[in-house]
Order: sequence, then structure tokens, then C-alpha cells
Amino acid sequence: MNYEKLDNILRQHTDSEERHLQGSMHQYNNLTISLDEKNQEIYHFTFSQLLRNDSIMLTRNERFAEVPNHIHDYIEINYMYSGQCEEYIDGKKHLIHKGQMTFIDTKTPHAIGMTDEDDIMINFLIKKEYLINHFLSQLNNKNLITSFFINTINEENASSNYMIVNTENNERLQMFIYEFLYEYYFPSLNAREIMNSLFVLIILEMINSLSTSVNYESITESNTIIINALSYMEKNFLNCSLETTAKHVGVNPCYLTTLLKKYIHQSYKELIIQLRMDYAAKLILNNQDSIDNIARKSGYQNLTFFYKKFKEIYHCSPKEYKQKNSVLF
Repeated sequence: MNYEKLDNILRQHTDSEERHLQGSMHQYNNLTISLDEKNQEIYHFTFSQLLRNDSIMLTRNERFAEVPNHIHDYIEINYMYSGQCEEYIDGKKHLIHKGQMTFIDTKTPHAIGMTDEDDIMINFLIKKEYLINHFLSQLNNKNLITSFFINTINEENASSNYMIVNTENNERLQMFIYEFLYEYYFPSLNAREIMNSLFVLIILEMINSLSTSVNYESITESNTIIINALSYMEKNFLNCSLETTAKHVGVNPCYLTTLLKKYIHQSYKELIIQLRMDYAAKLILNNQDSIDNIARKSGYQNLTFFYKKFKEIYHCSPKEYKQKNSVLF
């Protein structure tokens, strides 16, 4: 790939940017405006009509100007290709550096401060329905962090939802994004299919970063507690308890239970059972040990309970599960 060629394209001035440099700022008079609780104006950007035929749309933030506080009818993923910029999200100021990503849900007010020559932000615009129904729904059982991510953006009543992900050191993600940008600006014969595949890789790698690289200042206190708790549970599911998990995240066990029920829609016990059963299923397919020994390794001395729960989750016995899936390995 000729990344220098791509870089040259991204740094070229648009007609709007030339007008900005001459002192003419963009007018937003034709947009719908609402007021927040502080009586501050919020502009409504509606691009979903443009996304009818394309599941993903790409834009580049116009430099040399500010973008006023606004919401939109699509999910936006911002990628800082070069430089940095100030982004004001839900009233909080964040300095976004090169390589970082911002996930902004619908209904979340945000604005962008003045940008200069080197401050290039790429915007991925995605219909919420596409992201949930055609992609994220396939990842429901990937891990607890993924489940939380899906449930959060799936809440229609959520007024504010965003995350800043510290992906600047994720070389694989940077490569996927560069390949996507190159295909977008210099399309090959199968550009649409290639970009769709690359976008899947981008989202997967971004989700992989959520448990370790999310900027906790960018999310609510409740979400910070939940992500920390889920990460702890995934690493310690064989020997942790509600009490030790609550102590790890610094809250009361009853409060943690309430948060998990509200945002994950499962109890602590249900989540631990799912983690242990997933672990057992992996051992069954990759281990010659007996099912009884695998049950004990998965944290169950009560074998009757293990077999019952395994069948509830996988709709077959452990032996049948191995027979059905052994052909895949």
C-alpha cells in the first residue's frame, strides 16, 4: 500500500476548509435545534438518509473551524489520524490524541474545538440498527465486556453513552484502519466487500481493547465499576465471589448486584456460571480428561448441578457437545 499517497489525500484542503482559512465559518441555520437542561443549543445532524445504501459512511472532520454542540441519528466512531483535538462530550472536555478512538452513541451531545493543519480526524458513520442487528448481535457470547458494550448501546432510553478507547499503541488496529482508508479513497474492484470485512476487524479489535484500554474518565462511574468488575470476573471466575469482586471495585456487594442486573440483565451468579460453563466447553473440546474431572476443574464438585446447568446453556449433554463439535477440530 502507498500510505504516502493516502496521507497526501487526507491532508488536502477541501473547499470548505479554504473558506474557513479565509474567515468564512460554516452556518448551521438549516438544522433542527433543541435545548439541553442548561438552555444551551444542541444541533441535530441527520445523515441516516445517506446511509440507506451503505452500512458504513466515512467523512473527514473539517479543519480550521469548531463544530458546535450536536447530536445525530447514527453512531459515530472518531479516529484521530493525525495531530490532536479537543472534543467536548456530554459537557466534558477530552483531548483526543493521534491513534485514539471515540465511540459516540446517538443522543450524546458533543462538540469539536478548533483544529489546525495537522489535526485530522476521520469519522465512521454507522446506522445503529446495522451495528446491533447485523454485527454486534453475533458477538453476544464473546465475553462479558462485549455483552456490556452491546447492552449499553442497545438501551433506547440512554441519553448519553460514549467511550474513548486508548488504541494509539494497538498496531494491528492502526493497520486495519489504514487499509480501510486506502480502500475507501482508492477503491479496488471489490472495494465494498473489502471495506465491510475490514470494518468488522476494526470493531473486533476495538472491542478487544475495551477491557484494558478504555479511558475511564470518559464513561460514567457506574460503567467504570461494571467494566472493572467484569474484567475481574473473567480473570478470576474459578475462585472469586460476589464479596471479593465488590471489594476489588470498591463498592457494596448489594450495589454491584443492582448494577449488573440493570446493565447486564443477569445476576452475579448467572454470569459466573456462564463463564465456568464456557471454560468447561473449551476443556471438553481440547482436553482428553473425563467430563467429571473437567467439571471439577471448572469449579463444580456437585456433578449433578454441573450436568444440569451445562444442558440448560448448551441444550445438550457434555458428551453430546463433544460429539457435535469434534468434527470442527
